Amino acid sequence: MPRAAECAIAAIIILCSPVAAASADLHQENSLARMLLQGCLAAPSEKGVRSLAAKVAATAFSRARIERELGRHDTHVEVDDRTRPDEAQRTESSVMGFMGWDLPGDGAGSLEYVEGTMREARVEVHSGQVLTPWRSSKTHECRISAPVANAAALFQLYEQLQHAPYGILVSADRKAVTVFTFDPDWYDVELHFGLKDALAGLPADVNDVGVSRLIMPGGPSFENDAAPGVPTVKLSRAALLAGLDHPADMAFDNMAMEPIVQRLSLR
Repeated sequence: MPRAAECAIAAIIILCSPVAAASADLHQENSLARMLLQGCLAAPSEKGVRSLAAKVAATAFSRARIERELGRHDTHVEVDDRTRPDEAQRTESSVMGFMGWDLPGDGAGSLEYVEGTMREARVEVHSGQVLTPWRSSKTHECRISAPVANAAALFQLYEQLQHAPYGILVSADRKAVTVFTFDPDWYDVELHFGLKDALAGLPADVNDVGVSRLIMPGGPSFENDAAPGVPTVKLSRAALLAGLDHPADMAFDNMAMEPIVQRLSLR
């Protein structure tokens, strides 16, 4: 198939491979991938995401799809510190507002805006008793979900647009890669890739440790510090880019948090 035809077909799934050609396409100011990531990295708001949806000619969800998401409640309990196996982080979230759009092209993915509440506390694993005060927040999220033709190109675009230090997590099967940056009180930004094949060059998870922190030498944007007890694996940047130089399912989530604080008053 001629290269021009290949790129025309790939446009409906955002990117065009291989990575060199895809990177060149993504550098264009009117690239769909650039517009989506740049728009979603801005402070999430209903007005901003609605404007982004109009800019990329996305189609609004039906009322039935929206109502299915409204009022959703989720609870997640995770033992996130292996040095304290009897403790876990409990997170409870509720969806208070939801808007969504389908991106142009069949199966091209979606853009969503979500407002909600979230509260977190440390709990005792076996009894579920709360060990710390609850921290509550109002949340505002911009989400993108889309198949991409080249994950490496999108990862490099993200590095250009997001200047904060980031970390990388790799799943036990080495097929899921999550790039994250966060402040526990203010924001949580995650770029996730689901790959068909495992990243080459990483040891198998023979000890069933689950998610591991990827340590990658070099790079001013990379944050190599891992919390105590977090399992780590090492991989060069070149090997990571080679492993990502394939089609993937992408999910991007920019969550802004507004702490809810009950302040003392003289009244």
